[in-house]
Amino acid sequence: MVKLIGSGMCLTCLLYAAGVFAYFNIYFFSTQFNAIFLAAVLVLVFLLVPASKDAKSKDRLPWYDIFFAGASLAGCLYIAINAVALAGAIKLTATPLEIVLGLITVVLILEAVRRILGWPMVVIGLIFFLYIKFGYLVPGAFGSYPENWAMVLADVYISTQGIFGHILDIARSIVITFIVFGIFFIRVGGGKFFMNVALSLTGSRRGGPAKAAVLGSALFGTISGSPVANVVVTGSITIPMMKRVGYEPHFAGAVESVASTGGNIMPPIMGVVAFIMATMINVPYTTIAIAATLPAILYFFAVYMQVDLHAAKAGIRGLPRYQLPKLALEFKSNWELMIPLVVLVMLIFVLRLPLAMSGAYTILALLLVSLFRKQHRLGIKDFIECLEDGFRSALSVSVLMALAGIILAALVVTGLGPRISAGLVALAGNNLLLLVLLTAVACYVMGMGVSILGSYILLAALVGPALVSFGIPVMAAHFFILYMITSGFFTPPLCPVAFVAAPIAGATPFRIGFTAMRLGIVAFLVPFIIVYNPALILVGELGDIIVAALTALIGVFALSVGLEGYLFRRINLLQRLFLLGSSIFMIIPGTLTDSIGASIIAMIIAWHWRDSRKVIVPLQSKQAS
Repeated sequence: MVKLIGSGMCLTCLLYAAGVFAYFNIYFFSTQFNAIFLAAVLVLVFLLVPASKDAKSKDRLPWYDIFFAGASLAGCLYIAINAVALAGAIKLTATPLEIVLGLITVVLILEAVRRILGWPMVVIGLIFFLYIKFGYLVPGAFGSYPENWAMVLADVYISTQGIFGHILDIARSIVITFIVFGIFFIRVGGGKFFMNVALSLTGSRRGGPAKAAVLGSALFGTISGSPVANVVVTGSITIPMMKRVGYEPHFAGAVESVASTGGNIMPPIMGVVAFIMATMINVPYTTIAIAATLPAILYFFAVYMQVDLHAAKAGIRGLPRYQLPKLALEFKSNWELMIPLVVLVMLIFVLRLPLAMSGAYTILALLLVSLFRKQHRLGIKDFIECLEDGFRSALSVSVLMALAGIILAALVVTGLGPRISAGLVALAGNNLLLLVLLTAVACYVMGMGVSILGSYILLAALVGPALVSFGIPVMAAHFFILYMITSGFFTPPLCPVAFVAAPIAGATPFRIGFTAMRLGIVAFLVPFIIVYNPALILVGELGDIIVAALTALIGVFALSVGLEGYLFRRINLLQRLFLLGSSIFMIIPGTLTDSIGASIIAMIIAWHWRDSRKVIVPLQSKQAS
């Protein structure tokens, strides 16, 4: 049954995204299809995820899980069946039946979130849900108007701004489509192809396996958009190789953690949060992806430079050529796997088709090109397994999106969001830097116990308007939140990618996490730069953007040298401090700061080169004599 529900619902979502139903004049209201989708999601959660670690669900399904699954069907399918009537009615209150079904559905969503994501998000969701009803009891500016249960459930359960609204749309269409595409791409050999290409290009250079991890994760990240999946797929290959050539276990794990996290900000696909951002600020996803290009380049450039300089400092060499894949042979054997990627870029950026439709057509293109060679070909069993795996992988995101619908409904109907934003502005005392620092702290604290996606949704609704009120462009404000949230993937104490990399590397997650913070320092710096000058996200005049890009690259280079303490040879502490300080001047856009930073960097490099010559020249003279 699980295989049938998972693969069947996944295939239905893909066909719906591709427009197949519309071709046969079969149409659904958005809330109607969302309700069917959520019904399948909740049923599978209760069939697959036990209520506790002690539950004997593998031997026999508990009676309460069967009851929960049936209740989920009742609550969701009521909306699916009555979607047309509900959409056409001017309705401000729910009927007694809708109150009961709505409460049951809310409770089941909270239980599903608890099983998959734990208690923190459940507590947050419950607080916001109860605030709609009891917010009038809160004293002061944060109090709301009284509502009865009929009004509350109308807002959360029936309304299109609640559980079955546009947030769940993203999970049902975009998220599941690209998750399935990534699973199909890996199954036909795309992940191995990307890793082999990265190894063939960089594996023989100093610190080659680490550079392959950076390049391979960047390539794979454009497909998966999932840092954790990235670590699992590429880290199992690159981390042992990095250790073999001489990298410390914690450093190897940190390299893979940071490189894999970069997939979350790497166009063209990026991560789930980017899709949510496009919806929340009401701009095309292509605009988000294009704006993210330069920061992503800076991010990976910083990681690559630190890896290279660390290898030079430690004397770590690359792998012998005979141990590496041959680039020409890889492309000869797998070149057709590049076709779906070209198709994806064309559909999204040239034809500007909807994201879900572009993803569905790209999956079709991938399945067609996989028929060219036996090594890539999938059987019916493989096809069904990929669909089932895709739907299972989307369960956590889907239940979280349903919960996000409850939270956003609470923020909208009570007006809590604007009041919290106003409170933050007042707390910051009209000081932009203080507000930005408060936002950064909020991102860090939220990341401790809440999922990355949940953190973004809350902060975008609560803090985003406060940043915009200071005159910061909307997209810049949301990019600030996106980058700060993304850094939470490798920042202790949560650092989920570090925990995944730890057993592979044989190091502690926290040591990996703290090392990753140094390697991924651009993820902490770029958000602040974007707030003060959005040229790095391609907002402004072309000349300003080009200058900002060039100076930022120089600044990142200086920052990498300063952090690693090596260029031509080891750099003394004073030179490192000057380089670190001047790099910040270069990264901050502005003629004055660029001039100061460039002058200091040039002076320090000349100083360091002269010092290195003092060591090299006498050795050469001695050898000559």
